[in-house]
Amino acid sequence: MRILVTGGSGFLGQALTRALLLRGDEVIVLSRQPQKHTARKAGSSWASALDQIEHPVDAVINLTGENLFSHPWTARRRERLRDSRIAFTWKLVSWICSQVEPPRVLLSGSAIGFYGIGGEQALTEDSPAGTDWASTLVGDWEKATAPAASIGVRTVLLRTGLVLGDGGLLKPLLPLFRLRLGGSLGNGQFWYSWIHVEDWVNAALLLLDSAAASGPCNLTAPNPVRYREFADALGAALQRPVWLTPPAWALRLLLGERANLMLGSTKALPKRLEEMGFEWRYATLAEALDAIVKE
Repeated sequence: MRILVTGGSGFLGQALTRALLLRGDEVIVLSRQPQKHTARKAGSSWASALDQIEHPVDAVINLTGENLFSHPWTARRRERLRDSRIAFTWKLVSWICSQVEPPRVLLSGSAIGFYGIGGEQALTEDSPAGTDWASTLVGDWEKATAPAASIGVRTVLLRTGLVLGDGGLLKPLLPLFRLRLGGSLGNGQFWYSWIHVEDWVNAALLLLDSAAASGPCNLTAPNPVRYREFADALGAALQRPVWLTPPAWALRLLLGERANLMLGSTKALPKRLEEMGFEWRYATLAEALDAIVKE
């Protein structure tokens, strides 16, 4: 297949592009920083604008979106976060709908933040949306794909959990834990829904190839954990003590509303992947962290 990947220079974009190239797909990477992308070295094509794409594509995988956590959520920052997800997705979908030969499938980035803070509730693809600002952001991001679905493009929404690998969530945590500065957060009893990057890639490929797959799909492992368990497992994998416990009030004082991304409990379960018979290589947190630490 000829596949357009947007946001291809990011952590997930690079991992997915490598897998697509290995199985023989032709990949066009759309990125503001194409010079950083693995695909360029591998001989695949790249573009910095949609109007540079000259030939029809069979599929589009949309992974564009600025980091939610990197800066305070000022009014200007919120606008940038919305534009990088929603405005870009509207632009991409408009381009899809304008094609003489539209792609057969669109996989579009989303997040389990769609559900908001769920407490102890198990959240599946059938659960309702949350009501906070981040949930609304994700919901509007998903709605931007609607015109593609309306013209018959099979559309899958990748509601992604916390992705573990050489990058992503662990990039800032591993150095701290190696320096014996790792710990829990608050009471550590909130749920973290995670997935190993290799399983994320394999799940995305399954959804890309499965003609019956459409709508939202939770990309998480089947065994979410409480954050205290996550911190203890990471310390055990690194053979480091876990002793620091910043109180929740201090994190909220430091990070403002962004602290909800760290302290909010989201117990998302991959109901649809399980129904499709997906097999996780790393179904438990210990397996995932051991593999990452040994890389």
